[in-house]
Amino acid sequence: MVEAPAGDEAAPASPNEAEPAPAPPAEAEAAPAPKEEPKPSKPAAPEPQFTDDMSVADAIKAVPQGAERANIDQETLSMPIQDTSIYEPCKPGAAHIKMKIGVWDGKAVGLDVSSTPKNDKLVACIKEQIKKLTWKAHVKSLNIVEYSF
Repeated sequence: MVEAPAGDEAAPASPNEAEPAPAPPAEAEAAPAPKEEPKPSKPAAPEPQFTDDMSVADAIKAVPQGAERANIDQETLSMPIQDTSIYEPCKPGAAHIKMKIGVWDGKAVGLDVSSTPKNDKLVACIKEQIKKLTWKAHVKSLNIVEYSF
């Protein structure tokens, strides 16, 4: 017989029982919370697919149009690559190295490296050393840094 009052609440028998109506507005107040979740006005762009041995131009092409852009200053981007001890295993000697690096989420995803005089083994070694580096700024945006030594 405990079930009978529950049935009465579900179907009010008289207009005087309509006073519990303020309960639905409390539920309505809880409803706006989910509306605040979708803050981005446009859908998030898909994550770019980077592959090994991409050039900077290839990395730029891999980023979908409309992807958010977060610029990192050149000084911050060049910090990890300024430490010449990184390149010592490659034995650059007197060679002049010129680099252009595409950085995404703290990792090098596009590399253009050249040496003068031309030395393919040295370039390959330097690329491997750069791929091991991580940048402190982890932003899901492609930033490009140029550096030479």
